[in-house]
Amino acid sequence: MAEIGSDGRRRGTVRPELKELLAPLGVVPARAEPGEARAVLERDGAVILSGQGDDPEELVVAAARLLGGRLREVFGIRGQHGVDAPALGLHSDGATVVVDVHARQVRLRDPDEDYLLMLCTDPAQEGGDSVLVDGYGLVDELRTARPQLHAFLTGCDVDYFGGWTTPARGVPAVPLVRRLVEYTRGGRRVVRASDYAAPVPREPRWAEHVAFLDEYADVLATAQECGARFRLDAGELLVLDNYRFLHGRDAFRGERRLHVLTVRTTEAF
Repeated sequence: MAEIGSDGRRRGTVRPELKELLAPLGVVPARAEPGEARAVLERDGAVILSGQGDDPEELVVAAARLLGGRLREVFGIRGQHGVDAPALGLHSDGATVVVDVHARQVRLRDPDEDYLLMLCTDPAQEGGDSVLVDGYGLVDELRTARPQLHAFLTGCDVDYFGGWTTPARGVPAVPLVRRLVEYTRGGRRVVRASDYAAPVPREPRWAEHVAFLDEYADVLATAQECGARFRLDAGELLVLDNYRFLHGRDAFRGERRLHVLTVRTTEAF
């Protein structure tokens, strides 16, 4: 079963009996030319563009070209640099970060960012391959294979960051209550994963909800273990529907540099 570290992060355990069910859900995005990328993204929910160079501002250009008039809000470009890092589990992007600028509340990140763009500038010398899992397919499989877990994911609220023991500055202390699978008011399905999810405060079925969160963590760990891998080379840009896909990566050795941009479109919450 899943374990919770001192930081409050829940880490799942690979369940061999689930591998046959979950292995087909791994996705390797198609690589497309710039003129074809928008159609591929709309069809598949994910696409890789090659030859994008190493300028992080290309992320903003790509977001405008691929999302067009649907683009509503662009958050700051985040550099990600690591050396000899462990594996990163399946997750969905999105964070609650609020600051005060001249007595005005400004949101630097949003928990409902619905598209993710990732530019690889320097791939790791060894490892660091990406894993992408179709969350829609995952939830559909759980409906039959794990109906009680499916009912929890789609029907019960959780405190999305409630397990986090040492939140960073700018993270509101008020619980963010939501479901791990739900729909926008426009009917778009959202599949989420948070290492720090906990039952909502004063939940009367606390132990039962913890058990379901542990089971979901095990499902995600297994899906990552047996999912297809792909590698982003220098100058390749991955774009994905953050409401549909869960993503992670393998451990790596050496130095690895990426730049990440998250956005909100008119179809977000």
